[in-house]
Amino acid sequence: MGAKREYKDTVFSKLFSEPPQLRELYNALADTAYGDDTTIVKNTLDDVFINGIC
Repeated sequence: MGAKREYKDTVFSKLFSEPPQLRELYNALADTAYGDDTTIVKNTLDDVFINGIC
């Protein structure tokens, strides 16, 4: 049984769509300490993966 990637992606995207949560995630991953005064710009990629081609 494979992973339900679309479901997992939707939950992740929803959870980190708000600037405070996104900033907290970035600070944790990049070991930084950006504060609330830091402007956040979200860049996303759509349709990057092609399903069914191996």
